[in-house]
Amino acid sequence: MPHISSYKLSKKAEDEIINNLNLALTFIRSGEEMVSFLGALLSSTEKIMLAKRLAMIVLIESGMSDSQISDLLHVTHGTVAKMRLFYEARGEGFRVALKKLEEKKRLKAFKDTLLELV
Repeated sequence: MPHISSYKLSKKAEDEIINNLNLALTFIRSGEEMVSFLGALLSSTEKIMLAKRLAMIVLIESGMSDSQISDLLHVTHGTVAKMRLFYEARGEGFRVALKKLEEKKRLKAFKDTLLELV
């Protein structure tokens, strides 16, 4: 779990900075710009954590069990179970990402790469 400062922002300030992050992400149009931005914003550990979350969703969608996903991605069973719950409860954002990968003909290749690891 990422460290969050114990010094809380006001709800208004928090909403404003999150809104601007969302806007910055929305306005980035090229893959090269996104790679540059995420490279500056996220540590290597944060990037792999987010990538594994997406990979878990792809594998969940493929019908793989939590144990198989845990073994494949070297994450805990609890992490997979949590991602499965997130997907069931608020999965629209994940479905948007999967749809984008599918539109770009990348989803099948992503699944195949993950399944080759088995």
